[in-house]
Amino acid sequence: MKKYLLILALLPALIGACDRIKKPTIAESSAGFERLYQPAYASSFYIEQQGDEKWLHVFNPWQGAENTEMRYCLQLRETFADTLPVHYIPIPVRRAVCLSTTHIAFIDYLGQTSTIVGVSGAGYVSNPQVRERVASGLAHDVGYEDLLSYETIVALQPDVLFAYGVNGEMKAVTDKLNDMGVRVVYLADYLEENALGKAEYMVAVAAFYCLEHEAAGAFEQIAEAYETLAGQGRAAAVRPHVIMNAPWRDTWYMPGEDNYMTRLLLDAGAQPIGVRGGRDSKPVSLEAAYAYALQADYWLHPNALRSLQELREVDNRFVRVPAIINRKVYNNTRRSTPGGGSDFWESGVVHPQVILQDLQHLFHPEWSPAGYDPVYYEPLQ
Repeated sequence: MKKYLLILALLPALIGACDRIKKPTIAESSAGFERLYQPAYASSFYIEQQGDEKWLHVFNPWQGAENTEMRYCLQLRETFADTLPVHYIPIPVRRAVCLSTTHIAFIDYLGQTSTIVGVSGAGYVSNPQVRERVASGLAHDVGYEDLLSYETIVALQPDVLFAYGVNGEMKAVTDKLNDMGVRVVYLADYLEENALGKAEYMVAVAAFYCLEHEAAGAFEQIAEAYETLAGQGRAAAVRPHVIMNAPWRDTWYMPGEDNYMTRLLLDAGAQPIGVRGGRDSKPVSLEAAYAYALQADYWLHPNALRSLQELREVDNRFVRVPAIINRKVYNNTRRSTPGGGSDFWESGVVHPQVILQDLQHLFHPEWSPAGYDPVYYEPLQ
């Protein structure tokens, strides 16, 4: 964490950062409501206030959702009653269940890890404090997706369960939890199309802890640091070609042009190749992907592979791929858990400026401070 803070402290001093930061556009609110927070980068939430009540609006919180809006009323504990509908949440939250490790990252950034009493897939959690809470029995593993333990969740008596939905089927699960009295809140951070949009969800989560003003200020610093780096990356005269991912069951999934990882590479001063239109990853044949790989200077995120030999064994043609020959293959697995989790997908969500600096160090090491050591990336040996 000290390393993150050092980077965050130094970057805003670079020239021109403030001019590149997006400013939120305040839309009109409903009668009697005041717009408390309008995101500058995230597109799927905003916060309103009416008297002492805060209302979080979340839009289309799972893939394929259209014209779906979830509204949650955050009410101070002194006026809260258990008989209120399940979309009313007592704040500040004292007991939370997190179904995504990104939720853990947001709560940890706010200094509220002690409120986490339940997680989904404890083996994938990177946060040492939460792992310790699980080990000591202060937090419990509640299962995963459609294998959630309803009994465990109800027994934990959470003030809120933060959920996400890969598709609409998750709604049946959360409806059942609602019927059992569990107050579920959907967060759509993973569907945001840029890294800062994902990070900005820290403000939405902060509202549950009455820390939204502090979170908004912290996010502005993160955005300033990110935009400083991205300005340099977008202006790069030389942009190495990068291919992403690796074959999975004879299919290679290429990220979309609007995918947040594609945008990260562009901001890092690289040129992703093989990307397809839209946000979602799309399958391409191994032959087409191999042709792209022959053009790539770098190879990123080869699934769970941790060595060049493992990568060569996937397809014997890979011995001719330049990125393998030149040892320019990197994975975001430097901070991994024994259970297969990666802190890239956890703390990395609230530190996009660190991920961006890691990537720029790979592609343009001359831009990095002397002695810079990547936080999330490691080379395959």
